[in-house]
Amino acid sequence: MNSSTRKFIENAIVNRIVKDWNVAANIKSGTGEKVSFFPIEITDLKTGQIVKALQVDMSVDCLGHTFSTSSWVDLDEISEFMIYLENYVIPKSSKKAEKNKSITYVFKSKEITVRFMIGDFTNRLSIYPKDEKGVDGQCYFWTETQIDKSQELLTVLQTLKQ
Repeated sequence: MNSSTRKFIENAIVNRIVKDWNVAANIKSGTGEKVSFFPIEITDLKTGQIVKALQVDMSVDCLGHTFSTSSWVDLDEISEFMIYLENYVIPKSSKKAEKNKSITYVFKSKEITVRFMIGDFTNRLSIYPKDEKGVDGQCYFWTETQIDKSQELLTVLQTLKQ
């Protein structure tokens, strides 16, 4: 299911997209893969209508090739994303599960799914892009070492709610 942001961009004949690179959260994996989150403001230059959203740019190694994609989180999904980070990821990022068990917290927007798994040995943050067929289980970003960047992501989300 496409976001209303994607539909707005696709339907505008001429648009302007302003990205605020000063307010961004960048998460990198140990293998050089990267996901970036930043606020954007899109203006339909013909109608003057303005939409704000979170853009998610992802570049990962997928089946031996570099896979790059952009996804959007609509403004009406930001509050739930903030709650997810504030209640489940940030306070639990240094916790461990019981031996031979894991706990997974999942946030789903129209265009991405974020999974935070607490394991008995290591924790993992994974970001999956979605298309019309659903979540791509092969081409996604994950990190075990940069889960603490979730606080930076929360800061980016907070700028969208102002």
